Amino acid sequence: MPDPVRKSKMISLRLSAQEFAALHTLYPNYGARSISDFARLAMQRVIGHPLASDAPVASIDELDQRLGIVEEKIGLLLDREREME
Repeated sequence: MPDPVRKSKMISLRLSAQEFAALHTLYPNYGARSISDFARLAMQRVIGHPLASDAPVASIDELDQRLGIVEEKIGLLLDREREME
């Protein structure tokens, strides 16, 4: 989807290797297309920009929690199956 507002200003910041690796790992989980997009979304949330909805993040967090529960239950089932062998 093309951005209707042209971006004409730029900022720059330095990150440690660990910070960059963490951002690189996290940005897809928040629906961002890149680290820059992720930083923009985070900044928009901080300044209260209406385009930075909490809904996608909340949905991802909820799905992550549900997946954790499913993984835990599968682990318990596998443990029980091993005990029965």
